[in-house]
Amino acid sequence: MTYTAGSRSDHTPVDDLPPALNPDLDRARFAEEFARIGRVHIPDIFTQRSALRLHQALERETPWGLIFNEGKKVRELATVSAEEQQAQAIAAWERAHSSFQYFYHFHRLLEGPKIYPRPDHYLSKLVALLTAPHFLAFAREITRIESIGWISGTATLYKPLDFLKIHDDDGVGSGKRLVAYVLNMTPKWAPDWGGALQFYDRRDHIEEGYLPTFNSLNLFRVPKLHSVSQVAIFGGSRYSISGWLEEGSQAYEKFTSV
Repeated sequence: MTYTAGSRSDHTPVDDLPPALNPDLDRARFAEEFARIGRVHIPDIFTQRSALRLHQALERETPWGLIFNEGKKVRELATVSAEEQQAQAIAAWERAHSSFQYFYHFHRLLEGPKIYPRPDHYLSKLVALLTAPHFLAFAREITRIESIGWISGTATLYKPLDFLKIHDDDGVGSGKRLVAYVLNMTPKWAPDWGGALQFYDRRDHIEEGYLPTFNSLNLFRVPKLHSVSQVAIFGGSRYSISGWLEEGSQAYEKFTSV
């Protein structure tokens, strides 16, 4: 089964509607599920038209860099040739055999007080929503964690053979990370294409997995063992926004160019 959102004409929005939460979400049900198991999958998180516009921005308007690690060292390449990417991928696969490794494409949105997209880029509208009081209030309502006060975010693109190995987010970054989120923005995905967000128990068995179904929000408490399975070589391009809901409050720098 292949998951597809909307008709063909829906994939070419002509407006710049900002991302907007779906007003018909069953918030009480999602809050109960999160309270019960510490994670929740929320489908149809945005209105359909604004979700399609966001996908268009990610697919056609976003400059993607490459991010991977060499041990504890993070490598970020703003531009990379096909030959260099292949060489770096092969090296990453070799390291992945025996240690933690990730390899995917990224575009930073907000980190600490810094907001990265230009004011004229559509992704700045997404940042405006994510940092808005009503969105943070929504996050507190679903998670029932009143100390959530700010958020980080990065747009991610997993191409075929990209991956993120098992980890738990414990001790990562300088802020107090309470809940991780993944906002999926890929209109077409098949179950055997990989790219699943997978959760593990203490014996390394898979407890549950969420496919990157279009216009869905995944929330889960951290630390928690999880991974993004490698996208199949015959798979597609997996677009998402991921980050953390964090403790405290933060004064964001308004659309600072970095």
